[in-house]
Amino acid sequence: MIRFLLLTILFIIAGLSSCSTEFKSINYDVDQCASCKMIISDKRFGAELVTKKGKVFKYDAAECLFRELALEGSDKYARIGVTHFNSPSKLQDGFASFYLVSPNRPSPMGGNLSCYSSREKVEHLVSELGGFIYDFEGLLNMYIDEL
Repeated sequence: MIRFLLLTILFIIAGLSSCSTEFKSINYDVDQCASCKMIISDKRFGAELVTKKGKVFKYDAAECLFRELALEGSDKYARIGVTHFNSPSKLQDGFASFYLVSPNRPSPMGGNLSCYSSREKVEHLVSELGGFIYDFEGLLNMYIDEL
């Protein structure tokens, strides 16, 4: 009986640990974008979706990620991560990020989309570079409207 109980606990722990919804590091110059299949190389633009079951989808730019969300919706994802332009290689919470769309800040897929930690940073950049500021919902709605 004790053996059965220990085995059951072991299987439960193994099952829970295999479904981690944490971000996985992007292996730059090796990993491939889940959408466009380009090699992810620019450390200022990587992005990631993690499903509620722990499956990870990596993207070379936030515009690929937002196209996917516009098509599939965001309900099945536990985490949405974007790389802030000023913090290369580090995935941040996409819901809490702010976004700049400016032709003077090109991105890998030509959407001119870059991500930042605060609205104030983006407002400052708009005064320098021009463009438009979005929060997560606003940007997602823009991509949905383009479908």
